[in-house]
Amino acid sequence: MARLEALRLPRRRVRAPRGWQRLRWAILGAATVVVTVVASLPATWMADRIATDSQRRVLLADAAGTLWHGSATLALSAGTGSQTATVLPGRLRWDVAFWPLLTGTLRIVLEQDASMAAPVTVAVTPAGWTVQSGSIRLPASLLEGIGAPFNTLRPDGTMRIDWSGLQGKFAGNQKFGHLTMQLEQMSAAVSRLRPLGSYRAQVDLIGADGKLRLSTTAGPLHLEGSGTLGRQARFDGTAYADPEAATQLAGLLSLLGRTENNVTRLRF
Repeated sequence: MARLEALRLPRRRVRAPRGWQRLRWAILGAATVVVTVVASLPATWMADRIATDSQRRVLLADAAGTLWHGSATLALSAGTGSQTATVLPGRLRWDVAFWPLLTGTLRIVLEQDASMAAPVTVAVTPAGWTVQSGSIRLPASLLEGIGAPFNTLRPDGTMRIDWSGLQGKFAGNQKFGHLTMQLEQMSAAVSRLRPLGSYRAQVDLIGADGKLRLSTTAGPLHLEGSGTLGRQARFDGTAYADPEAATQLAGLLSLLGRTENNVTRLRF
């Protein structure tokens, strides 16, 4: 006699209970509704969220499109309570890729047609984030939002920021990368001498902290120094004027710090 296991007998299909079938259809329907709602979220929803999370330092005005594909006018301010904002020319455009979301990655391509030389890709995962290398040109007046001494000086000029590939980890607020900031043809509202000079700032992000180095590339006002970034941020440096501009810059130098032997000590 043959054993039943050796015979290729058609197996009777066990039907899933109707309750489970209804639950699966309900889950599928709910997932479809969620995807549809998220896909149709207007760009204004994201603009409100970014304004709240950035304490109104980053503003997206005249937002159009959806969460996935949209554009807006980018404005930057000193934060909550500020009555003015610096509006960048052109439009900021974003494009969110759908398929990377299935692997837990939010990938966004950002493009600013008047300020950025090329589009930049930003990727965010549950563990951290990365930013593709790029550059952007901004008005130096945005430095007022940092606080002292810029909110007193009220600088004007052109600021170009170039960065290598940046990356960060949410655990411990770790950040890594290098940025170069070129400050060109700078002037200040508290000085009649224009321009004061051009400067270069080098920033190295090394974990929870960072290092800053400032040097002068041209101009009658010379600024040099270094410092750290992070919770215990500080800056130590010096400032001095060319002899022919010393009289005109005396008032400005007195605002920056204490002067000894024609050299002003910078400590912030």
